[in-house]
Amino acid sequence: MAPAAREKLPALQRGSLLALLCGLLCLVAARACPHKCSCSGSHVDCQAQGFKTVPRGIPRNTERLDLDRNNITRITKVDFSGLKNLRVLHLENNQISVIERGAFQDLKQLERLRLNRNRLQVLSELLFQSTPKLGRL
Repeated sequence: MAPAAREKLPALQRGSLLALLCGLLCLVAARACPHKCSCSGSHVDCQAQGFKTVPRGIPRNTERLDLDRNNITRITKVDFSGLKNLRVLHLENNQISVIERGAFQDLKQLERLRLNRNRLQVLSELLFQSTPKLGRL
């Protein structure tokens, strides 16, 4: 084998290995489940785990998210960003007193939202403007 061919082969192998590694990392990141939660298909169950904030790393393909019976006090505008397929969101039985404007702006598919048994006094104007399919609150 010519010297030039020997030098190219390891570079090709390194490139292939790097591409494979990146692909595996992306796959793991896409399917990751938040710590203390259980994930099954597009359902993420984080009920009664003592969360004080919405956990990070919720899979993008989530359609149902159960966060009831925790100690969440605030919903921020980034907590549900990117969850474009979310249809059902359970937030009941928490300590939520504030929901920031824009908190639900990515949730265009949201059909059901449960907020009962929280500490909400006032909801900001137009909070649900970006959720045209919301039929049950």
